[in-house]
Formats: sequence, structure tokens, C-alpha cells
Amino acid sequence: MRILIADDHPLYREAAALQIKRLHREADIKEVASLEELRAAAEQSRFDLILMDYHMPGMSADALAELVRDFPTTPLAVVSGVAGNQEVLAAARAGVRGYIPKTSNSEYFARTVQLLLAGGTSIPIEVLLGGPPAHGSPAWLANMSAREKEVLHGVARGRSNKEIARELGLAEVTIKLHLRNLFRKMNVKSRAEAAVKAVKAGLG
Repeated sequence: MRILIADDHPLYREAAALQIKRLHREADIKEVASLEELRAAAEQSRFDLILMDYHMPGMSADALAELVRDFPTTPLAVVSGVAGNQEVLAAARAGVRGYIPKTSNSEYFARTVQLLLAGGTSIPIEVLLGGPPAHGSPAWLANMSAREKEVLHGVARGRSNKEIARELGLAEVTIKLHLRNLFRKMNVKSRAEAAVKAVKAGLG
């Protein structure tokens, strides 16, 4: 297992590496301090997970989207000292799989890393629900089949495709087809963004 930690604060990189080593002693962890170094490392080797600071040199919402596009098979997660609505939404829209506040405790960090490695999604939905609740059901929800709603419910709970397939008694390829259809109906580009919309619509 290979994990890349990109953060310009050496103490946080060290703390994150220690946490991961407690979960997976055999993990091969590489540390870098900027977006440029992250790209160089990701182009040279394949990683099972990349954790990256939102505010390190060179990083932005556009840079996140480019990383998701350039490394589509690698789970990418943002780690940040700020967990405001706009920043979390920007990361979700960029297509990252997870968002981990630096203020989170070790149990939350460990659970999120395990979830991301298993193919799931983890976004702090409670941050995004800080505003007033939406009134009525969104139009996209009315256009979904019962099965698509079940699949979306799984996404909102952070389940991986394999876990959703097992829960619904379906093939994993069928789940992927449902996801493609519901992403189109919801006008979203990522699991994280779909999860945010689903929870706001009461499907979490």
C-alpha cells in the first residue's frame, strides 16, 4: 500500500504518517510539501491514496479539479485547517473523494482513511448543512427511479460501489450504471458532490 501526504507543515505530515502507520504498518508513505512535488511524485509512482493540504503552495480549487482529471483512478482527499461551507463545496465539486478537517480527532481521521481506501467517500456534511433547509423536493429527485434513490442513499452514507452492490443484491457494474444515470440527472460530476446534494435532500 502506497500513500502520498502533501502538506507544507512537516509536523502535520509526520502526525498523519504516524496515524496511517498505526492502521497499516506495511504502508509505504511518501511526504511532499507542495503541489509541484505532489504532481512529480504522482507521475512517477501509483498511490492508493493521496492526502493533500488545501492551502499548501500552488493549491486551488482549479488545481484540485486538474488533479482529479489527471489521476482518475487514485482516491484524492483534502486535509485542511478550515472547514467552511464554500471550501468544502469547492473540493466536492472538484471531484475529490474526501475532506478531512485538521481539527478532527484521531478516530475520525482513521475511519476516513479506511473508508477512502475501501473506495468510499467522506465529506463533512454537517458543515454544509449549516444554512437554512431547502423547501420542497428538488426536481432531480422526482426524476429518479426507486433503485437510483437506493444507490444514491448508499453514496450519501459514504459506501463504496462494492458495498452498495452487496447491500442491494446487485452486480457492481450495475451500480456504476445507476451512478452514471443519477449523476446526469443531478448535474454533478463526483460522488462527493452527489453525496452533498443527497443529504440536503434528506437521503443521507
